[in-house]
Amino acid sequence: MDRRGYSLAFGLALLGGALAAVTLPLAALPLVLAAVQVASGAAAGLTVSPNQARVLQHAPAEAAGVAGGILQMIQRIAAAVCLSAVSGICLRGSADAEGAPRTAFALASVVCAGLPAAALPVSAALQRVPSGAGRVRGRAGAADRTPGEES
Repeated sequence: MDRRGYSLAFGLALLGGALAAVTLPLAALPLVLAAVQVASGAAAGLTVSPNQARVLQHAPAEAAGVAGGILQMIQRIAAAVCLSAVSGICLRGSADAEGAPRTAFALASVVCAGLPAAALPVSAALQRVPSGAGRVRGRAGAADRTPGEES
């Protein structure tokens, strides 16, 4: 299974959690949601490493550390924004009626599943881009000179 398959499994696990939250009896909910979280965590874990490797393979060797740092910064910012958005959905949805926490969890799960669903077409489109496309190439021999050295 490739990384798109794992992303699809991640999204399906989240949708399974949403469906379980609104349909299952309350007694069975903790075990089912724990299983859903394990499945989505495993799928996310299997997706992240290949995605990072694919992104970092396009960085020049001399800038690999900077590229890794920027990638991590972008991931942390995205995680903070998404966590805030999903928490807001849950808190707003659970404040209304008695059955609202289930509905709020289901809505938050659907929002989380929508993100990988939106990423799949982008991933498919990027799969068709050749490996070196978009790379900025310097002058011949520029990498062999140290900063400040004249040609």
